[in-house]
Amino acid sequence: MSEPTACPNCAAPLQGRYCHACGQKRIEPEEQRLSWFLRQLVESLTMLDERFLGSLGRLLFRPGRLDRDWLEGRRKRNLAPLSLFLIANVVYFFYPPLSDLNLSLGEQLAQAHGPFAEALVAARLEARGIDFETYAPQYQAEATNLAKVLVILHAPLFALVLMGLHFRRGRFFVDHLAVSLHFWAFLLFVVMVVPWLLWLVVSATGLGSQALLQLTLAGIVLLYAWRQLQVAYAQSGWLALAKLPLLVAGVVLAHLVYRAAQFFLAFALS
Repeated sequence: MSEPTACPNCAAPLQGRYCHACGQKRIEPEEQRLSWFLRQLVESLTMLDERFLGSLGRLLFRPGRLDRDWLEGRRKRNLAPLSLFLIANVVYFFYPPLSDLNLSLGEQLAQAHGPFAEALVAARLEARGIDFETYAPQYQAEATNLAKVLVILHAPLFALVLMGLHFRRGRFFVDHLAVSLHFWAFLLFVVMVVPWLLWLVVSATGLGSQALLQLTLAGIVLLYAWRQLQVAYAQSGWLALAKLPLLVAGVVLAHLVYRAAQFFLAFALS
């Protein structure tokens, strides 16, 4: 089969692999083979293509590398930050809800927004003529559904913290949002995988405890955040270390806002 000289899509003359007018790729002879079609099908179903695997590898094992590429304009070889986060979120959607992201009604009443929430719940119980034990499962059903949808709220809130820490860099908010999306995508993957691996190690060796598992997980996240700050914003390790407490405070603040949003939305829906 001879190679076409005009774009089949818009009829513009072809001068390379891609049409300069509409952007469609030239149809190569090997793309007419069944083996190419089956390979594309496998890649589409499993996402096991070079961009995905490369982006995932850099996200998990090279903190800040994706951010540095994004900030310097090298974006062709990597998945977009939002795409990576959504992939992590889709995986998390099929994962049992994390307890810290899915507080019970009783736990919500003990949060910073607790007094206001308690007044709302009391009024709801009186209006419906039911007790706390009857209403709590109704609330929890809605809260569990929202727990996996509202996770993305962490990203823009955390991006504001990053923007405040690096305001002299003159970066746009969307640049800090990209860094934030990468951080939270990493965090979702870690909290889904690492606890199971640590549990297997503890079960096999008989060493360790729940507290040790939590400390190990926190250490991994802190080390990643420290290295991500270094590479993403091209700053020294000492400067990144000095900013780390403020970064942790930003994570906590974003999480508190997430908890409040989850409560009020779940309350409204239940």
